[in-house]
Amino acid sequence: MLVCATQLAGCFPVIAGAMGTGVAMATDRRPAATQTVDRGLQLEAENTINSRYSGQARVNVTVFNRKVLLTGEASNDTVKQQVEQYVRGLQNARVVINELEVVNSPGFMTQSQDAYLTSKVKTLLMTAEGVPSNSIKVTTEKSVVYLLGVVTAAEGDRATDVARNASGVTKVVKAFDYVNDTERARLDSASSSQNPSFDGNVGTPAPVQSVPGVGGPVDAPAGAAAGTTATTSPVAAPVTAPVTLPPGRSLP
Repeated sequence: MLVCATQLAGCFPVIAGAMGTGVAMATDRRPAATQTVDRGLQLEAENTINSRYSGQARVNVTVFNRKVLLTGEASNDTVKQQVEQYVRGLQNARVVINELEVVNSPGFMTQSQDAYLTSKVKTLLMTAEGVPSNSIKVTTEKSVVYLLGVVTAAEGDRATDVARNASGVTKVVKAFDYVNDTERARLDSASSSQNPSFDGNVGTPAPVQSVPGVGGPVDAPAGAAAGTTATTSPVAAPVTAPVTLPPGRSLP
């Protein structure tokens, strides 16, 4: 409570993110059956890994469209590979992305900051134009934001641009499943016919910078360098001078 009292503005994205969870089904492009499978897969993997590798690994499991992302730490490379092999053996795991680091586990404050950044990015995506926020999954590890979801290439680039400009984010990694516009329209139509719409207001997002859009993980320094030009889509927040960031990679 004391932290929130002294950083009230910073606590808002957490509240807004909580508001959005109740309507996540409304525009989720995954079929209802796939959403159920994803939840079960995540719970099964988390519970087993936490029990089997307690004290040897701290693993965050994120699942979207049967794609499993593993982030966190393992005490050694053997444990890292064992965790991956276990998840690959699960019946419903379609793709496994192993981003575990062989390092010591971070402290509580690091994990708290990651949770805060996840909520902030979710809020920014919910208020950004051209971003299907409920079809995108966000998770953060040591200030690196990972994005999973079912999107078109343009939507994925827009979501990446929004996330990379959130203050505190050091890198963005894309792990999207891409669809064309025809498939996007079909999925949105199916989702709209099965789920109620939502017109709630989530508030004002945190400020973001205007930067060139590039794919994969990209550095997002807090400071902005003047004198660099770039053209980007509009953002619903104040902007600062753009900075030049190196291109990175996209996960499968």
